[in-house]
Amino acid sequence: MPETFNVGIGELKVSKDADTIIITRGLGSCVAVCLYDTEAKIAGMAHIMLPQDNGRDNALSARFADSGIPRLLEAMIKEGANPGKMIVKIVGGARMFQMAGGNSLLEIGERNVEAVKDVLKSLKLNLVAADTGKDYGRTAELSVATGELLVKAIGYNTIVL
Repeated sequence: MPETFNVGIGELKVSKDADTIIITRGLGSCVAVCLYDTEAKIAGMAHIMLPQDNGRDNALSARFADSGIPRLLEAMIKEGANPGKMIVKIVGGARMFQMAGGNSLLEIGERNVEAVKDVLKSLKLNLVAADTGKDYGRTAELSVATGELLVKAIGYNTIVL
């Protein structure tokens, strides 16, 4: 049975152990950013909570798109990954609350997805698959052996990215 690495809000995990699954649960407006080196078979995941780092708590900077994704990339490179061989898959960014008249402050899921895509583009990382938006939470499971990403949601079919 594969070992699982659980990624909490604002955390990141990296592994090159083929018998490992990296998993994060409870993705609502948060976004799981999954990097995978297709040659070295190194996988990493960050659980991004907000678009921009407020600079207040460096220990938790993985929770912000603008600081967490570069930290994830750095951790992947430390393990031997090559950015030129990486693919990226993202999950989450749901709209969890409906407000009459629409409130842009509550569109955090959409803002998170946009910020994640901007950072990925600036780092020249290749986004190959996404399951974002909608109005329900998700669980994401990343296989270190294959780079396959399972997306599960209660009441919906499992998606393979």
